[in-house]
Amino acid sequence: MVSRIIAYSFMIILLAAHFSRGNNEMLAVITLIVPFLLFIKQKWVINSLEIIAYLAALVWLYGASQYIQTRIANGDDWVRLLIIMGSVALYSAWSGYFLRSPRIKEVYGLDK
Repeated sequence: MVSRIIAYSFMIILLAAHFSRGNNEMLAVITLIVPFLLFIKQKWVINSLEIIAYLAALVWLYGASQYIQTRIANGDDWVRLLIIMGSVALYSAWSGYFLRSPRIKEVYGLDK
């Protein structure tokens, strides 16, 4: 269970860094607060965190499309950017999916 929460928290840190790089510090700070919801042991917490992880994957894919368009317009290489940001998007979705482990379901009351 702890490893899944660490993986989720790392995903949140990456997302906050993405927002901070885009000069959106308020959203970065709000994003960094999200993992603290794990201290609330209720069903809606895990459901919300899972949705946030899937939305984070969409944010990465949207950002990738924007950056790739810019690189193509400038005639720069864009394949490495696609691989990196696609991997981060996949990792974000993966971290949300793996919040559904049996132990987490037990602790947060999702098995009822």
